[in-house]
Amino acid sequence: MTATHETIGIPALDKYLGGGVPKGFTILVVGRPGSGTEYLAKQFASAGDANTVYFTTTERDEDIVSAMKEHGWRSNVKIFNIGVKYYETTLEKRLEISRYRQEGLKYEDIKKSKGGQDKFDINYLTSLAYEISKLPTPFRVVVDSLDFFLENYDTVEVLSAMRTIKAHTQHSESITLITLLKNVLEARIQSSIEDMADMIIELERDTIQHEVKKFLSIQKVRNNPGLVGSLPCVFSPTGIELQVK
Repeated sequence: MTATHETIGIPALDKYLGGGVPKGFTILVVGRPGSGTEYLAKQFASAGDANTVYFTTTERDEDIVSAMKEHGWRSNVKIFNIGVKYYETTLEKRLEISRYRQEGLKYEDIKKSKGGQDKFDINYLTSLAYEISKLPTPFRVVVDSLDFFLENYDTVEVLSAMRTIKAHTQHSESITLITLLKNVLEARIQSSIEDMADMIIELERDTIQHEVKKFLSIQKVRNNPGLVGSLPCVFSPTGIELQVK
C-alpha cells in the first residue's frame, strides 16, 4: 500500500479510509452470530505481504485453509490453533476425569499408574501474548475470537493482555485484527475493550421491505471521527465488497 498504511483486504474500504489502515492499528471487528466476523478475519489475513498469523479458537486448520482457497484468497498463512490445543490439554482431561468419577475411580490414581504428566489448564491467554511477541515484524495478526479468552480467563487478565498486544502492534508498526461477538459482555467491559481499539468495524444486517441488507459499519477510527459511518456491502464469492459510489 503506502509507507504508512496497509490494506484491510477490501479495496473499496481501503479507498474510503484514505489509503488503508494506518500501520500500528489494532482493529476490533464485532457482530452478532452469523454476521460474518470470521469471514472478514480470513479476508484480512489473506491480504497484504506481511508475515501473517491466524490465531483461531473455534475452527480446524483445514476449514480455515479451505475457506480461503474457496474464495480465491491467499492461504499460506501460519495458523495457531488455540481451540484444538485447549481441547487436547484441558477439555479432554476434564472429560476423562468426569468419566473416571462416574466409574468410581480416582483420576490421580489412574494417572500414576500410567506414569503420565498433565499439561492441565495451560494459560492460553499468556501463550497468545507470548507468541505474538515472538513474531518477526511487521506482522498481520488475527485473533478469532476474543470471546474464548473472556469466557475462560479473568476480565482484568484479558484486558491486560490486550494492552500488551496493542502496544507491541503499535511499536512494531504492524496490524492486529480481533473479533468479538456483539451484545454479550457487560457494558463496562465492552467499553474498556472498545476504548483500546484503534478502529472498530461492525458487521450488521437489517430487513428493509422484506429484503435483508448488509452493512459494514465503521464505529471508530482513532483521530479520524469523520470516517465513522455505515456502508452497504455484499458477501460475494470473492469476499466482502462495499456498495459505494
